[in-house]
Amino acid sequence: MEHGKPLVFGEDNRYGLVQQGFGLKVVEIGKDGYTLDDILIHDSHCEDDTLQLKLAMMDNEHGFPIALGVIRDVEAPTFDGALNAQIEEVKQKKPYHNFMELLETNDIWEVK
Repeated sequence: MEHGKPLVFGEDNRYGLVQQGFGLKVVEIGKDGYTLDDILIHDSHCEDDTLQLKLAMMDNEHGFPIALGVIRDVEAPTFDGALNAQIEEVKQKKPYHNFMELLETNDIWEVK
């Protein structure tokens, strides 16, 4: 599969994938009224990953091809990058950044 190209496969690309309800369906191009215009176009940059997940889950057991190529290619933060950004944001809002600064803020209390 290639970004921007129809999802076709088989000998001479005679089969393709179409959307049927919430799932995918394998059709033979030129049969039962299906043309190349009916075949789904692969969009690896789509933010919504619904179709991309369906492509990744296809298996030969149910008559689907195995998806090869770039299935998804989007800019997204990594988990650790987002976590570190969140920690830095909280640090910037605090008036102190270490234990000594906390003690010097007079924001302490005495337990009697």
